Amino acid sequence: MDQVYLILIGAGIIIMLLAFFLQRKTPDDAAAIPTQRLTDKAETEKSLQRLSKQFKQETALLSAEWQETRADLLHEIDLLKKRVEQLEQQWNERAAHAQVAASAEQGQANGAQPAAEDVDMLALRERYRRVFELSREGLSPDEIAKRLGAGRGEIDLIFALAQRNERGFADA
Repeated sequence: MDQVYLILIGAGIIIMLLAFFLQRKTPDDAAAIPTQRLTDKAETEKSLQRLSKQFKQETALLSAEWQETRADLLHEIDLLKKRVEQLEQQWNERAAHAQVAASAEQGQANGAQPAAEDVDMLALRERYRRVFELSREGLSPDEIAKRLGAGRGEIDLIFALAQRNERGFADA
């Protein structure tokens, strides 16, 4: 039994010594934690500075690319405007030549061919005639518009003009 007491007393002394040493190391660990936090903070700040510097460099590169692309596009737009002006000038010249040629041909034929206005008027009259023909067949204005490939507003206008024209004859 005495040996049990000796073992218990020895274990108690060992536990007390371990507790003493652990208490002593704890303040050292506590001092190490703020130092570690300071190094972590410094590393984080350095990383943020590197990231900020990299971001500024990339922004500068993208800005330069954007400016270059913008300048290229403006140059292309100028070239296209000039090309359009050239094409319009050529178009106007050809239209003037065609008009002169048509006038010359018309002068040579001495009225053998109908003028362009007469052709347009004939086509318009034929279109009106077809609208009224389909109306007499009982088709609605929507169906007439679909069949002739015209807009509903055009069909309504034709009917409105015809009614106004009929009223004009009735008044006379």
